[in-house]
Amino acid sequence: MYDSDMENPAAKDDYWQAPEALCLKGRISVQGSKSVAQRVLFNAFLATGESVIAGAPDCGDVTVFCQALKVLGAQLETLESGEISITGPGPEWLEEAVELNLESNGTAMRFLTALCAMRQGVTILKGETHRPVGPLVKALRKLGTRIDYLDQEGYLPLEIQGGPISGGRVVLQSALSSQFSSALMLLAPHTEKGLQVRLVGPVSSRPYIDLTAYVLKAFGVKLEVGVRDLHIQPSAGLKNGRISIEADASAAAFPLCGAAITGGEVTVEGVGLKTLQGDRRVAELLKEMGCDVTISENSISVSGKAHKPLSCAMEEVPDLVPPLAVVAAFSRGESIFSGVSHLKVKESDRLQVLCQGMRSLGIKAECQGDLLRVVGSDGAHMVAADLDPAGDHRMAMAFALLALKIRGVRVLDPQCVGKSDPEFFRRLESLLEPFENQPGELSFE
Repeated sequence: MYDSDMENPAAKDDYWQAPEALCLKGRISVQGSKSVAQRVLFNAFLATGESVIAGAPDCGDVTVFCQALKVLGAQLETLESGEISITGPGPEWLEEAVELNLESNGTAMRFLTALCAMRQGVTILKGETHRPVGPLVKALRKLGTRIDYLDQEGYLPLEIQGGPISGGRVVLQSALSSQFSSALMLLAPHTEKGLQVRLVGPVSSRPYIDLTAYVLKAFGVKLEVGVRDLHIQPSAGLKNGRISIEADASAAAFPLCGAAITGGEVTVEGVGLKTLQGDRRVAELLKEMGCDVTISENSISVSGKAHKPLSCAMEEVPDLVPPLAVVAAFSRGESIFSGVSHLKVKESDRLQVLCQGMRSLGIKAECQGDLLRVVGSDGAHMVAADLDPAGDHRMAMAFALLALKIRGVRVLDPQCVGKSDPEFFRRLESLLEPFENQPGELSFE
């Protein structure tokens, strides 16, 4: 539970603190994308024959997803090379009743709700109870699946009694999460008639829908993705084979933003123009904030301090809000991020945790409706505090950027980054260099 007073004595025994007077410099690679990996695993589970997945990240979310697929009948192992070998159960699914605990993995909650709608047996799905699944459940019920809520309407735990799905047309409310759309897209090739999904209302995180389409096409699925209409054809069988997971653009954003606030120079390899994930847009946004940015097919380089405020709609790239908000705190002027309301139903209420943490340091930050406002400054008035990420990996990463700039800041519960990137702090520390003013250069720090 998030402590609004930022006081958690037990947690203070475990923290991360940056050394004094430093900037970020160097070249790094980041791990594979967990978003891509989980989409690939879903398809490989339903493909005919063995698939080998290279570059999947060794993190908590992927481990949870793999364990669930094993329970559902997958033959899955990690090879000596680090690659994952997976063979699905084929036409004869395990039909006995099973229970899956998906912990805090929101992607698994939505994707496996759709997957288990196709199996004959009863499935109990458990996980964090504040992550909504209501719009997806409503759509699956329309398609004929029996799903019961075991506690609060619209949230896990669920009891699913699945079976063959004929398909057809379904309307989906997509404001809360793109994962509802992606889950239906992943299910669609295995229906008798395919699916026509009509998206109504605001569409959040649109690039993740496009990412799902790319992955489905790689497995041989035919589909058309429009602005509001998704048409996915039934498939006689998905391709199997070897597939590589591209680097994680969300993870890349943090060291690049670290360079922007410390006046360093960082190159992240593996993320660039060829990247399918929407979070590659961090390069464009940091350039708008005054950084020098170079982007190639497979790398992004950021140098120089950000000094301009940013006004930007963030519906498509919600994971960029925390690191860019930190950059905004040290860029003079008021930055306004719109389209941020669905950040309230992530691993934590990210808007509350972020604003509370920043205000405890003296940063002016507030959320009003669908807007996040951050007033930047030179940081001279800011004070140190212990920052509790509320168990949220992205918040711990954002707070680490604050710790780079404000002496004495401690990030509590640093191990929570293991959900997506267990090596985050080691990788960040590999870029740390002492900061030295050049002759004639002024510093406000």
